[in-house]
Amino acid sequence: MFALMSVPLLLAPVGAAEEGGEWTAERALACWKPMVRPVQHVGIPGYQFQTGVLWDGSLVFGPLGFRELKVMQAETADLGDSLLHVSVAFGEPPRFVDRKGANAPAIRRWLEEGRLPILTVETTDGDLLWRETVFAHLLGRKADEGMTPEPSDVLVTHALFHVSNTGETPQQAHLWLHLGDVSQVHFGYKCGIGEEVAPAIPHRFEAPLGLLGERVRYVILPPAEGTVKQQSDGSLPGAIEWTVSLEPKAEATLEVRLPYGTVDRATAERIVAIDSEAALREVRRFWKRLEQGPSQIETPDAFVNDYVAAVPAQMAQQIGYRRHSDVWMYKTSPNHYEGYWPCNAAKALPTLDLRGLTDLSRPVLQSFVETQTEDVGALCEERRGGDRDQVQGEGYAKTPGFLGNFGEWTANTLLLSHGLELWALSAHYRITRDREWLGEGKGSPLQAIVDGCDWLRVQRRRTMREEDGRKVAHYGLLPAASAHDWLSGNTIFNDAFCIYGMTEAARMLREIGHPRAEEFSAELAHYRRCLHDRYVEARDRAKPIPQADGSLLPYVPRDVYELDWRGLDWTYTGYSPVRAGAWGALDPHDELVEQSLAFLEQGMPQGEGPYFGAHKQFPDTADANWGHISDPHAARHHLWRHYVEYETMWPVGGPLFLARDDLPRFFEWLFNNLAVVLHRDWRVGVESLDGVPSCAPGDGERWQMIRRMFVNETGGYDGSEQSLFLLQAIPREWLKPGAHLAARDMRTFFGGQVDLHVKVAKDGDEVRVKAGLDLAVAPKGITIRLRSGDGRPLREATVNGKAVEVLAGDTVRLPEGKSAEYVVAGRFARN
Repeated sequence: MFALMSVPLLLAPVGAAEEGGEWTAERALACWKPMVRPVQHVGIPGYQFQTGVLWDGSLVFGPLGFRELKVMQAETADLGDSLLHVSVAFGEPPRFVDRKGANAPAIRRWLEEGRLPILTVETTDGDLLWRETVFAHLLGRKADEGMTPEPSDVLVTHALFHVSNTGETPQQAHLWLHLGDVSQVHFGYKCGIGEEVAPAIPHRFEAPLGLLGERVRYVILPPAEGTVKQQSDGSLPGAIEWTVSLEPKAEATLEVRLPYGTVDRATAERIVAIDSEAALREVRRFWKRLEQGPSQIETPDAFVNDYVAAVPAQMAQQIGYRRHSDVWMYKTSPNHYEGYWPCNAAKALPTLDLRGLTDLSRPVLQSFVETQTEDVGALCEERRGGDRDQVQGEGYAKTPGFLGNFGEWTANTLLLSHGLELWALSAHYRITRDREWLGEGKGSPLQAIVDGCDWLRVQRRRTMREEDGRKVAHYGLLPAASAHDWLSGNTIFNDAFCIYGMTEAARMLREIGHPRAEEFSAELAHYRRCLHDRYVEARDRAKPIPQADGSLLPYVPRDVYELDWRGLDWTYTGYSPVRAGAWGALDPHDELVEQSLAFLEQGMPQGEGPYFGAHKQFPDTADANWGHISDPHAARHHLWRHYVEYETMWPVGGPLFLARDDLPRFFEWLFNNLAVVLHRDWRVGVESLDGVPSCAPGDGERWQMIRRMFVNETGGYDGSEQSLFLLQAIPREWLKPGAHLAARDMRTFFGGQVDLHVKVAKDGDEVRVKAGLDLAVAPKGITIRLRSGDGRPLREATVNGKAVEVLAGDTVRLPEGKSAEYVVAGRFARN
């Protein structure tokens, strides 16, 4: 019925000018109120817990979430009483400078070198300048030994408080450390600290030890200057106060050391004996080595350079070994989301593989393999508050191969996890080409991949049935299942990501010549056809969306039975049809994707469909940014703003627009995403604005998108060969006269690596690229894009000194092969 309806053209040609010109970082930053409650963490890869560092220098020791789980209780038993909120105040009487989190100008924050997880919080208190430096290490062990965990491991967090008198008169400096419980700390959809100071823990300070009963909770070394004492009364009873007199330009330091939990006195004496300078040097060396590995990206934007360098270390801190469960995890977010969403881990893990950090990713991948099962757990349950209801459908056959059930650790059992674990395992081999790791036979990653594909084949057969002589509406898709906390059914979200995993698996099996490769490729082709046809049928049954001019826009639902857009869920599943196009379950240019994108861009009429409410509930946070697009008084309202979703840790705009080669929209997504969803000082993303930090897979996904701007494996949505697109999406603001860009030793899904060095002439009339390929598998084709910094089209180009044809979109074809060196030069048309 919708075939005759006109859908507005969604894509401008590559290089076409859009309103306001191509998006830039500066323009995007001006569009958003920044976040005000940054949270970072310090930890060591392999150790399962991390210390939270809040915007005002407060320290939080958890874990705060999932403590009701028996598996979590087993892991935390050895910690003793670990829960602790260390609040930091200054002056006399004590003053908390920005407890609420309002972006107080007296506080600055940064990572060491802008990228290493060694944190500094600087607070100005009159003429006194306070610097708190926080880092963590394992007691008596080097940082790189964390991935071989031992039962006796103790994580020690150092907080070094340095004060200097910047004025011309003597000053009396006061530092207060209030050691409270965690009742006033909120890590969650929004981070925050309550109005009241939390009750103090029952500690006593017997210098240098802080005791809880007869166990030690903290260590404060005797300072070279000033006095340290515990207050018995006053406004902060029980708090530790450091008082020091400072002449003009004088400085002083206090060292605080906190194990993650309580320790015995013998262990505490070892903590007292730590050489903090040596510990900091060792930690710095470790993070520098990790940061300086393969796949380096260099742009003219210093913030982008720091961010892409910081992401792997941030991710590494969230890899932990659950000792009593014998399970490795890449956690969704430290302290808060301590249960397991394996889908979040799987989607981000290739970032580590592409950075050459396979020693970090492989234990997590191995746990995928070892937990593969025939037990689908709560896959067919829907959680509403504290209740769980059974999803109505065919149910799932009890057959080996399901990926995504980690027992009690599993926060939500999801088909999404099955598809993405299948993808991550296949992608790991394609990146590393390590046949020994892939293995063969029972218990190997290869067999887990084959069994995972077989599991999908078996379950799809359960829906290949008819009712009253007609195919059921979800024929050939997977049976109804949970999709997130409260949504379940026959969702495109579930099937799209399972297709995504099967696509990567089929391609990998073809590349190794596996005997079942073509069988699975045929299964994949049928699965993709079923997805497409079922959602065409659902669209044709669905209620169309009225437009401002009175016309009707087709509605492509996210569930074949959810046919009214007015009941759409606003969380990340609400974008499901475009997610299917972003990763090739549907062709990125398919009409269903076009219509879904049109709906998201044109929005919903006043008073109908879902509205956001958080910007009213949290007006003092960055959620205020959503008021403009979710205004009940406006004629239309929307689910995203400049292609930034409310739940920012599952970004869809980047992969969607790269897959469509839609540069105007891609740059709008890129710069707006970087402008608002990151705490720019601490280089860390969030789940929702001012919410839980480093919420996987967000930072890993953004790293992959920035990488794909330089080196992008494209096509092959049917599991066939992929092509290589070099420099597909370089912003014009990065290509100004004299600019230099690079992607060094960039690992690829073809195996091997690509080197790119881009130099723009001083007059901006020419760009010169040196490209080197050393791949394990030859791409189907190789394309490079040569853009100008001012919008001029590419006029002529040479490859290794020979003139070549300039193709549409400022592109040039390069000679195909696995190993090659190219010097590509392009000249732009004169104005």
